[in-house]
Amino acid sequence: MPFCKNLICHFCCYFIRLQNGGFVVLHRLCHFCRIFAKVCDLYHQQTYSTMPTHTLFAAASVIGKAHRQYQLPCQDRCGYRTLSNDSGIAVVCDGAGSCAYADLGAEQCLALALQHFDAYTRATATQNTLPSDAEWRKQAIDTLQHIRNDLELFAQQSELPFADLACTIIVVLYLPQGLLLAHIGDGRAAYRNEAGEWQAMMQPFHGEEANSTVFISSDIWHDTDTYIETIVVRQPVSAFCLLSDGCERASFEVNLRDEQSGKYYDPNRPYKPFFELYIAALPELHRNQTTSKNLAQLWARFLENGNETLRTEPDDKTMILAVKIIDSI
Repeated sequence: MPFCKNLICHFCCYFIRLQNGGFVVLHRLCHFCRIFAKVCDLYHQQTYSTMPTHTLFAAASVIGKAHRQYQLPCQDRCGYRTLSNDSGIAVVCDGAGSCAYADLGAEQCLALALQHFDAYTRATATQNTLPSDAEWRKQAIDTLQHIRNDLELFAQQSELPFADLACTIIVVLYLPQGLLLAHIGDGRAAYRNEAGEWQAMMQPFHGEEANSTVFISSDIWHDTDTYIETIVVRQPVSAFCLLSDGCERASFEVNLRDEQSGKYYDPNRPYKPFFELYIAALPELHRNQTTSKNLAQLWARFLENGNETLRTEPDDKTMILAVKIIDSI
């Protein structure tokens, strides 16, 4: 009988490997497991909307191969703030590699984002409906500009060039009714709906030159329609993710070749087998009473060495993966 390398068929073996060596990338599903996964999806559709839930996070930023080679600090930062069982804020910031204090900029930007989006998230969570697209866009842009202004004030007080604090930012507010996203620059974000489908949540901004983007400190505020994207996801979600561009090749389909034209294109498509494996692992770790600190350490080890793509990635790597957990299980 062929060995099926997946979570369902070899559950105990898998978690022994997970506890001793961090997360492991496993690949194909056998016929039984494909059927079982469909049954699980149907179960989730029926239970998430009727049972009390909370959101479980795996979040980490780790240094990339090139940064380690050139003795540069990790310039990514990530964090989240839980405001209630089913609402909160998640943020990823990626410091510009060419800037001297990008790590400090990303760290400060993260702290400011969690602070400035707090009150709005709390107020929105008490309502039964999500804001309109226009209302959220105005709120998000105003808040991002407050963050930008406070970051500039921090640069002045620290006697640092503001441009040297450059970083991208992705903010997601998660609520019972759906998600609110705003971002400046590149990176990726996606969500899993209650039917088990993964959808991209944003389009990374790329400049005219290769590997170029814009930052919160850039001269973009005269043309926010071009440089700032806001999204409202108007449906309950069972999981979502945010990541810096250092993780995109491992978790998204981003650079495919068109057989007819011979040109490469970016479908911006979440790779479902990657995410499904880990959103199944996180609840089990939670049931085994794994602490948030230990979970973050496991997740960091996975981002460092979980597969060949992650292991050889030159850039810093950040990913937040959030999964809705049914409290009664």
